[in-house]
Amino acid sequence: MILHISHNDLDGVGCGILVKAAYPSVKTIYRGYDELGNMLDSIHSGYDMVIVTDLSPSEAILESIAGECELLLIDHHISSETLNKYPFVIHENGKSATLLTYEKLTSIGFDLSAYEDFVCCVNDFDLWKLKRDDSLRMNLLFILTGISRFEKRFLTEPYCGFKAEEEMLIALEEERRNNYIERALKYAEYFTDKDQRKLAVLFSEMYTSELGNSIISRGLADYVILINVQRKSVSLRSAKDTDISEIAARHGGGGHKNAAGFPFISGFNVMEFLIQLELM
Repeated sequence: MILHISHNDLDGVGCGILVKAAYPSVKTIYRGYDELGNMLDSIHSGYDMVIVTDLSPSEAILESIAGECELLLIDHHISSETLNKYPFVIHENGKSATLLTYEKLTSIGFDLSAYEDFVCCVNDFDLWKLKRDDSLRMNLLFILTGISRFEKRFLTEPYCGFKAEEEMLIALEEERRNNYIERALKYAEYFTDKDQRKLAVLFSEMYTSELGNSIISRGLADYVILINVQRKSVSLRSAKDTDISEIAARHGGGGHKNAAGFPFISGFNVMEFLIQLELM
């Protein structure tokens, strides 16, 4: 039996689709960054193989279950690169977890060529390259349909463009997103941090990446702090030359140089967090 645990965003579900295409009987669980550790430690027994993608447990947990079953961990976040010393870990910063999973599965003999364009689309979005016209729209479809429907859709029919009904849904959601972003921008607060970098702070519960990118692309800030009180999380987005991964790591999160985040830990206080950055 195979257990697969993956992140619950587009990249993580992209991994899930590929793993299910390769191993149809796999049990897949999608979780957030802060939910993996204790869960993996408690449920791994009884499985011949455990695959973890787009997430990484602590080194202590990895070592505690190593040898009990076959392990494969595929991740691309800066916060997990120290785990690369283990033979069952595949880690590379410059690629999405979906692309790394695709490369690993094809290297051991699975024919996933039908998913190549889907993989490239997810990779373009997750690394925030946005060189494709469809990558932002793919994420909108993911948000609209949810994990189960999205997973089923692409397992049933690998990507070769959106269907007519999907195009309509995406167009409606794009209009809604654009209106939301313009409203949200009116409530952004701007500060200068201790390193003389300009940043924007705002509360937002939707379209995190798009909202952060809108502020950055307009030259309004070097980086953006987006606080989601409902989901108890903080997302960070930054311009090309500004590394915000260290801020996320300092607060128990992770991510990339220009896109990172962390969950509210017990006792987290938004005002204290901003003061720590010497903003107020």
